[in-house]
Amino acid sequence: MPIIILLCAYLAGSIPSGVWYSKWVHHIDVRELGSGNSGGSNIGRNFGKKAAFIVITIDLLKGWIPTALAYHYFAGQQDWLVMGVGIACVIGHAYPLFAHFKGGKIVATSIGVLLGFHFYLAICQVILLVICLYLSSMISLAAMVSYTLTVIYIIMTQAFVYKIGFTAIALFMIYRHRQNIDRILHGNERRLPFGLYRTNK
Repeated sequence: MPIIILLCAYLAGSIPSGVWYSKWVHHIDVRELGSGNSGGSNIGRNFGKKAAFIVITIDLLKGWIPTALAYHYFAGQQDWLVMGVGIACVIGHAYPLFAHFKGGKIVATSIGVLLGFHFYLAICQVILLVICLYLSSMISLAAMVSYTLTVIYIIMTQAFVYKIGFTAIALFMIYRHRQNIDRILHGNERRLPFGLYRTNK
Protein backbone atom coordinates (compact mmCIF):
# COMPACT_ATOMS: atom_id res chain seq x y z
CA MET A 1 0.00 0.00 0.00
CA PRO A 2 2.68 2.63 0.84
CA ILE A 3 4.47 1.85 -2.44
CA ILE A 4 1.26 2.47 -4.38
CA ILE A 5 0.68 5.75 -2.53
CA LEU A 6 4.21 6.93 -3.27
CA LEU A 7 3.90 5.89 -6.92
CA CYS A 8 0.62 7.81 -7.26
CA ALA A 9 2.31 10.87 -5.71
CA TYR A 10 5.16 10.60 -8.20
CA LEU A 11 2.69 10.30 -11.09
CA ALA A 12 0.80 13.37 -9.84
CA GLY A 13 4.07 15.29 -9.71
CA SER A 14 4.88 14.05 -13.21
CA ILE A 15 2.00 15.97 -14.78
CA PRO A 16 4.05 18.26 -17.08
CA SER A 17 1.75 21.25 -16.98
CA GLY A 18 4.19 23.64 -18.65
CA VAL A 19 5.03 21.24 -21.47
CA TRP A 20 1.42 20.30 -22.15
CA TYR A 21 0.24 23.92 -21.99
CA SER A 22 2.91 25.16 -24.40
CA LYS A 23 2.27 22.32 -26.84
CA TRP A 24 -1.52 22.50 -26.75
CA VAL A 25 -1.88 26.29 -26.79
CA HIS A 26 1.25 27.51 -28.58
CA HIS A 27 2.25 24.36 -30.50
CA ILE A 28 5.82 24.39 -29.22
CA ASP A 29 7.64 22.72 -26.32
CA VAL A 30 8.58 25.44 -23.82
CA ARG A 31 11.76 23.48 -23.07
CA GLU A 32 13.01 24.59 -26.48
CA LEU A 33 12.73 28.23 -25.42
CA GLY A 34 14.51 30.52 -22.97
CA SER A 35 16.06 28.69 -20.03
CA GLY A 36 14.87 25.29 -21.29
CA ASN A 37 12.89 24.87 -18.08
CA SER A 38 9.24 23.79 -18.09
CA GLY A 39 8.23 25.74 -14.99
CA GLY A 40 6.16 28.86 -14.49
CA SER A 41 9.04 31.34 -14.81
CA ASN A 42 10.03 30.21 -18.29
CA ILE A 43 6.38 29.89 -19.29
CA GLY A 44 5.78 33.47 -18.16
CA ARG A 45 8.77 34.86 -20.03
CA ASN A 46 7.68 33.24 -23.27
CA PHE A 47 3.87 33.24 -23.11
CA GLY A 48 2.85 35.89 -20.59
CA LYS A 49 1.39 36.24 -17.11
CA LYS A 50 -1.83 34.35 -17.76
CA ALA A 51 0.08 31.31 -18.98
CA ALA A 52 2.42 31.49 -15.98
CA PHE A 53 -0.55 31.69 -13.60
CA ILE A 54 -2.18 28.60 -15.10
CA VAL A 55 0.99 26.51 -15.00
CA ILE A 56 2.06 27.64 -11.53
CA THR A 57 -1.41 26.90 -10.15
CA ILE A 58 -1.36 23.36 -11.52
CA ASP A 59 2.18 22.82 -10.24
CA LEU A 60 1.12 24.02 -6.79
CA LEU A 61 -1.91 21.72 -6.76
CA LYS A 62 0.05 18.62 -7.76
CA GLY A 63 2.17 19.05 -4.63
CA TRP A 64 -0.59 20.39 -2.39
CA ILE A 65 -3.39 17.85 -2.93
CA PRO A 66 -1.37 14.60 -2.53
CA THR A 67 0.50 15.94 0.51
CA ALA A 68 -2.67 17.28 2.14
CA LEU A 69 -4.40 13.93 1.66
CA ALA A 70 -1.41 12.05 3.05
CA TYR A 71 -1.22 14.41 6.03
CA HIS A 72 -4.94 13.99 6.73
CA TYR A 73 -4.81 10.21 6.75
CA PHE A 74 -1.31 9.38 7.99
CA ALA A 75 0.12 12.26 10.07
CA GLY A 76 1.12 11.18 13.54
CA GLN A 77 1.03 7.49 12.65
CA GLN A 78 3.11 7.31 9.48
CA ASP A 79 4.82 10.66 9.22
CA TRP A 80 7.46 9.12 7.00
CA LEU A 81 4.75 8.36 4.43
CA VAL A 82 3.47 11.95 4.52
CA MET A 83 6.98 13.24 3.88
CA GLY A 84 7.57 10.54 1.29
CA VAL A 85 4.50 11.65 -0.65
CA GLY A 86 5.79 15.23 -0.68
CA ILE A 87 9.21 14.19 -1.88
CA ALA A 88 7.68 11.92 -4.53
CA CYS A 89 5.64 14.84 -5.90
CA VAL A 90 8.77 16.99 -6.11
CA ILE A 91 10.79 14.26 -7.82
CA GLY A 92 7.94 13.73 -10.26
CA HIS A 93 7.97 17.42 -11.17
CA ALA A 94 11.76 17.44 -11.66
CA TYR A 95 11.86 14.13 -13.55
CA PRO A 96 8.37 13.65 -15.04
CA LEU A 97 7.49 10.26 -16.48
CA PHE A 98 5.17 11.95 -19.00
CA ALA A 99 7.81 14.36 -20.37
CA HIS A 100 10.90 12.20 -20.86
CA PHE A 101 12.13 12.93 -17.30
CA LYS A 102 12.96 16.55 -18.12
CA GLY A 103 10.98 18.82 -15.82
CA GLY A 104 11.08 22.03 -13.83
CA LYS A 105 13.06 23.44 -10.93
CA ILE A 106 10.47 22.35 -8.32
CA VAL A 107 9.66 25.75 -6.79
CA ALA A 108 5.86 25.74 -7.19
CA THR A 109 5.46 22.05 -6.41
CA SER A 110 7.67 22.37 -3.31
CA ILE A 111 5.49 25.24 -2.10
CA GLY A 112 2.48 23.02 -2.78
CA VAL A 113 3.99 20.31 -0.59
CA LEU A 114 4.48 22.88 2.16
CA LEU A 115 0.83 23.96 1.77
CA GLY A 116 -0.29 20.38 2.26
CA PHE A 117 1.89 19.99 5.33
CA HIS A 118 1.28 23.33 7.09
CA PHE A 119 -0.94 25.83 5.29
CA TYR A 120 -0.14 28.93 7.34
CA LEU A 121 3.58 28.25 7.31
CA ALA A 122 3.40 28.02 3.53
CA ILE A 123 1.60 31.36 3.36
CA CYS A 124 4.41 32.87 5.43
CA GLN A 125 6.92 31.35 3.02
CA VAL A 126 5.14 32.89 0.03
CA ILE A 127 5.11 36.30 1.75
CA LEU A 128 8.81 35.89 2.43
CA LEU A 129 9.34 34.93 -1.21
CA VAL A 130 7.64 38.15 -2.36
CA ILE A 131 9.80 40.20 0.03
CA CYS A 132 12.97 38.50 -1.22
CA LEU A 133 11.81 38.99 -4.80
CA TYR A 134 11.26 42.69 -4.17
CA LEU A 135 14.73 43.03 -2.66
CA SER A 136 16.52 41.10 -5.43
CA SER A 137 14.23 41.07 -8.50
CA MET A 138 15.46 37.48 -9.04
CA ILE A 139 12.88 34.71 -8.71
CA SER A 140 15.53 32.01 -8.43
CA LEU A 141 17.29 33.67 -5.50
CA ALA A 142 14.01 34.60 -3.82
CA ALA A 143 12.72 31.02 -4.08
CA MET A 144 15.87 29.44 -2.67
CA VAL A 145 16.27 31.92 0.19
CA SER A 146 12.61 31.95 1.25
CA TYR A 147 12.28 28.16 1.16
CA THR A 148 15.55 27.61 3.00
CA LEU A 149 14.56 30.04 5.77
CA THR A 150 11.23 28.27 6.10
CA VAL A 151 12.97 24.91 6.35
CA ILE A 152 15.20 26.28 9.12
CA TYR A 153 12.00 27.01 11.05
CA ILE A 154 10.77 23.47 10.35
CA ILE A 155 14.07 22.09 11.65
CA MET A 156 13.56 23.99 14.91
CA THR A 157 9.90 23.07 15.44
CA GLN A 158 8.84 19.87 13.68
CA ALA A 159 9.32 16.13 14.05
CA PHE A 160 12.57 14.55 12.90
CA VAL A 161 11.20 13.06 9.68
CA TYR A 162 9.98 16.48 8.54
CA LYS A 163 13.29 18.09 9.42
CA ILE A 164 15.07 15.60 7.17
CA GLY A 165 12.48 15.58 4.41
CA PHE A 166 12.11 19.32 3.97
CA THR A 167 15.87 19.80 4.25
CA ALA A 168 16.21 17.33 1.38
CA ILE A 169 13.67 19.30 -0.68
CA ALA A 170 15.48 22.59 0.01
CA LEU A 171 18.84 21.10 -0.97
CA PHE A 172 17.29 19.59 -4.09
CA MET A 173 15.86 22.98 -5.00
CA ILE A 174 19.32 24.51 -4.68
CA TYR A 175 20.74 21.71 -6.84
CA ARG A 176 18.09 22.30 -9.51
CA HIS A 177 19.09 25.98 -9.53
CA ARG A 178 22.83 25.34 -9.83
CA GLN A 179 23.04 27.15 -13.19
CA ASN A 180 21.12 30.09 -11.74
CA ILE A 181 23.54 30.19 -8.82
CA ASP A 182 26.43 30.39 -11.25
CA ARG A 183 24.75 33.29 -13.06
CA ILE A 184 24.02 35.04 -9.76
CA LEU A 185 27.68 34.77 -8.74
CA HIS A 186 28.73 36.21 -12.10
CA GLY A 187 26.16 38.99 -11.97
CA ASN A 188 24.16 37.99 -15.03
CA GLU A 189 21.10 36.25 -13.61
CA ARG A 190 17.80 37.26 -15.21
CA ARG A 191 15.80 39.87 -13.30
CA LEU A 192 12.06 40.38 -13.31
CA PRO A 193 10.26 43.68 -13.96
CA PHE A 194 9.50 43.89 -10.23
CA GLY A 195 11.37 45.09 -7.18
CA LEU A 196 14.38 47.24 -6.42
CA TYR A 197 16.50 45.95 -9.28
CA ARG A 198 13.72 45.35 -11.81
CA THR A 199 14.32 45.39 -15.52
CA ASN A 200 12.59 47.90 -17.76
CA LYS A 201 10.79 45.17 -19.67
